[in-house]
Order: sequence, then structure tokens, then C-alpha cells
Amino acid sequence: MSEERANVDVISKNEEESVTEDVVVEARTSEETGTRKRAQKIDAMTATTTASTTKCRLVSNIDNCFTVEGTIVLLSTSAEDVYNMLTDYENASKVFPSTVKKVEYLGKNGDQKRIRQTCNWKFFIFGGNFNIELGVVENDEKKHMACSLEGGNQKKFGFLREFVGTWEVEKISETETKVTHVLMVKPSLTPPYASDIFVKQVEGILKDVEKEVNSWNANGYGIPTHRL
Repeated sequence: MSEERANVDVISKNEEESVTEDVVVEARTSEETGTRKRAQKIDAMTATTTASTTKCRLVSNIDNCFTVEGTIVLLSTSAEDVYNMLTDYENASKVFPSTVKKVEYLGKNGDQKRIRQTCNWKFFIFGGNFNIELGVVENDEKKHMACSLEGGNQKKFGFLREFVGTWEVEKISETETKVTHVLMVKPSLTPPYASDIFVKQVEGILKDVEKEVNSWNANGYGIPTHRL
């Protein structure tokens, strides 16, 4: 009888140790799972915090004159720095490599600043570049800039019959800066799906803005020489 009780005690002790080990393993597993979930939640919150919001839409199409509006909300970025970058015309080819090949600052003409720009274009497998001269009007206080075609000849015979582009930068919160770009363009020849092409062009331009801003590493962007 004594030996049987001893065997029972050993079995009970082994079962107790086994249950204890299972509880410890389960607790560790639960803790690790909880840690992973918390880490995933933090990652998701971080991604939400750092992601920019971009929206583009076709505003109108009147007689093949297309107006497209695009907005992007940038986080932890100074509105002044973004405006400085957008008005630094001579470095535009670095910021917008897919659409701008070269920009030359020509000086002032009254309230306007004049620039000569070599633009890239691509339609399906075709592509090339063309030159335009633009008159630019800046409003530093409102952080607003508008540019339009100059020269009667290029309006009649150039790649573009009409072109107006505007940029507006505004601080909408302590951590958010909103950038709005409106493009109004009437090409000499209207390609198929032109509205989709121009919407995608504005989307690409705003992505270039986001990429440039992300490359600053909190260093900001200085005032361009022509505004000093």
C-alpha cells in the first residue's frame, strides 16, 4: 500500500509539473502574441502618421480645355519651405524630373517674373520635349504662385494653345501643410483619354513634391536667390 501511495504521489507530482509548464508556456506565448500585436498597432499608427494624403480630380473639360486640381497634405513640413521649393524655378528639373528638363530664369517684367522652360512629354511609346516661356506672378504673403504662357506665337503654333498653372501652400494645423496645384491646359492636338493623362500628370507632379520633401531630412529649403 505504501508503495502504491508513493507511485500515486509521483504521478500527481509529474502531472502538476506538466500542468505548470503548460501554463508557463501558454503565458509566454500569450505575452509574445500581445507584444507582437502592440508592435503591429504602433507600426500601423506610425504609418498613418507619416503618410501623405493625395487627391486629384478633373474639374472641367470645356472645348478640350482641361482643368485638373490636385492636393496633397504633407506632415511635419514647413509651409515656407515648400513654397521656397516651388518658387526655386532653376532647380525645378531636380524636383520634377519627369516633366521638366531645364528652366532658365529670364528676369522680371513689371510684376511678372519670366522663365524659359524645356518640358518633357510622353504619350504611350512616343515622347520628346518642347520649349515654352512663362510669366510668373508670386504672392509670398499668401504663398501662392501662378504661371501662364507668354508670347503670341507659341499660343498659336506651339504644343500648347493655353496653359495656366497655380500653386498654393497653406498651413492647416501644427503638423500639416496642404499643397494645391491646379493645371489648366488646352493642347494643340487632343490625344485620346486626354483627361486621364492630365490627371495622372498632376498625380505624378504631387508625388515628386512628396519625394523631394522627404529627402530634406528636417533640413528645410532656403529662399531662392530671385526672392531675396
